[in-house]
Amino acid sequence: MARYSTASLGLVIAFFVFPSMVLSARYWVGGSAADGWGSWEKDYMKWAAGETFHVGDVLIFSYDAKIHNLVVAANSDLYEQCNYTPNLGVYQSGIDTLTLPVAGTYYFFCSYHCHPFAMKFYINVT
Repeated sequence: MARYSTASLGLVIAFFVFPSMVLSARYWVGGSAADGWGSWEKDYMKWAAGETFHVGDVLIFSYDAKIHNLVVAANSDLYEQCNYTPNLGVYQSGIDTLTLPVAGTYYFFCSYHCHPFAMKFYINVT
């Protein structure tokens, strides 16, 4: 009779009970930590269009907190207008990690560089 370790059994249970945690992907917004959420010259919509996002995936925003921030807009109108209130969150740490909890559209922008440089993008999560 074969014996299975407790750790192996735990991994199998985690895979079936929490598949989004096991299968989630991590994305450096903009492509990498070095050229991430810190350039108003980068086309973030082009970057996002090249990725497929799922519930449980993680976005990592790396930026200089002295000149950038991260706003999660509450809807498309606020996103289009670069209006940061009301919102789902404003982050200013310089390295922010956000988990995508449910399917839907998420809107992100830098309130300092949204209008003049269009430092923003949105994603669809399945």
